[in-house]
Amino acid sequence: MLQTRVSFLALPLLIGCGAPDTKIVALTPDIVVAPGDLAFGDIVKLYTVRSEVQVLNAGRGPLEVSELELEIAGGFDDVFTIETQADDPDGLFSTVDGGDSLSVTLGFRPHKYMDYRARLLVHSDDEDQPVLAVPITGTGVVGATPDIAVSSLSVDFGTVPKNETETAFFTILNEGDGPLDILGLDIDDGPFSLVTDPTGQAIAAGSEFTVIADYTPSDDATGHAAHVLVRSTDPDEPEIDIVLLGGNGGDDYGVPIADINCAALSGTAPPTTVALRAPNSDDPEDINNVYPLQYEWELIGRPELSRTYIMNPNEEEPDLFIDVAGSYEIQLIVTDFNGIVSEPDVCEVNVVPDEDLYIALSWDKNNADLDLHLVPAGRALWGPLSCFWCCQVPIWPVTWGIPVYALDNTVGYGPENINVSVPGENTFHIRAHYYHNGGGGSTEATISVYIDGMLTETITQTIPDDGHVWKVGAVTFDAPAHEPSREGVFTLEDTVESYPSKACPADC
Repeated sequence: MLQTRVSFLALPLLIGCGAPDTKIVALTPDIVVAPGDLAFGDIVKLYTVRSEVQVLNAGRGPLEVSELELEIAGGFDDVFTIETQADDPDGLFSTVDGGDSLSVTLGFRPHKYMDYRARLLVHSDDEDQPVLAVPITGTGVVGATPDIAVSSLSVDFGTVPKNETETAFFTILNEGDGPLDILGLDIDDGPFSLVTDPTGQAIAAGSEFTVIADYTPSDDATGHAAHVLVRSTDPDEPEIDIVLLGGNGGDDYGVPIADINCAALSGTAPPTTVALRAPNSDDPEDINNVYPLQYEWELIGRPELSRTYIMNPNEEEPDLFIDVAGSYEIQLIVTDFNGIVSEPDVCEVNVVPDEDLYIALSWDKNNADLDLHLVPAGRALWGPLSCFWCCQVPIWPVTWGIPVYALDNTVGYGPENINVSVPGENTFHIRAHYYHNGGGGSTEATISVYIDGMLTETITQTIPDDGHVWKVGAVTFDAPAHEPSREGVFTLEDTVESYPSKACPADC
């Protein structure tokens, strides 16, 4: 057995000589950057330049870099960027061994003609310099800048018989003030080919280049699609994607889909504002939902008395004011990021009044003011129990019903609307009074009458001037509102008489 012997005779000698000199060297990191400040200099507006900063470890221990941060003066957050961190592509902690370095690529893209300043902050475990700041400067200057545009983002060759060729074209334009270099055109494999290719060409400012392409289908597919990627030196838009379509696109292209939520519009009663929504509209080509669809709403049908329209037809979710009862047709077309349009989706909405008696008035002049009146039997046209603009909710006996002057219009065309809920046994006279002539002269007025939700009558009459009243007719209910057999009957009068305007009743 191996034994280790320690000689005790030697101990006094060691004690007598004293302890030897001992020096312990700590293995610590020491951060250094090169260059100590980064000056990009004068860069033409909208162009991007890049430069590297080396984060060095001059110590003997490992340097842990925990964060790289940019502080940019003036709030220009996207002018300077950290584009790559070579040793740390995932943005995690980076370890730099002694004597090694970490390469960081910074980008500078000026948006304006001005001086820019920033600082790169390097956070590490160097105890002497836990945060090391690198000043950065750059200036945006005037220079010739190209600006690419194309005549269309899609080219439709139409339907072409098998093995025959159709030719079409698109144009590349330079709308900038500097030469535009075309770096390449990349086209998908398939039945499309380029006849002219501007790769390597420089398109002068204000000039253009026409790209001619052929479509020769050689199979039995109903259609084809291909992408052409145009690469250029445009600093703001270096790549443009153009779609070539043949036939109906076949299975090669996902045409956008417009899909109005018609169900949400059901049960609408006038007057009211409805929300036009199409949440299930889709762009099959935009798999990652990067590009918003473009919306084109249109009111392609409305009731005769309606004067409404969609105020913001290109918004994704506009509102529509339903002004009168009747049938509305709403159409939606969507366009994808390649300029391809969908088939139109049409929603038909039949708007039925909730009230038992519904009267609406419209006219054909924008500088004539007409007013709708509903007058209980034996009452005055301008009296406190008439329902009109002066007395919008007159207090009737409960057996007559509940009247509401629901819609007033003083600038022309109308519509105006009076509703009566649970009308009882009585006769109600319908009148249209020409209150003020603002230069329109005679006007053609139209009134629609709904009884128990059904359109009973639509009448049109010409009223010659203000100070006249059109006696349209009367609706008579033959029993109290709670009687199941109660019926309302319209009786036509259709006469025009003189009737001057008056002051509103004091006891309305």
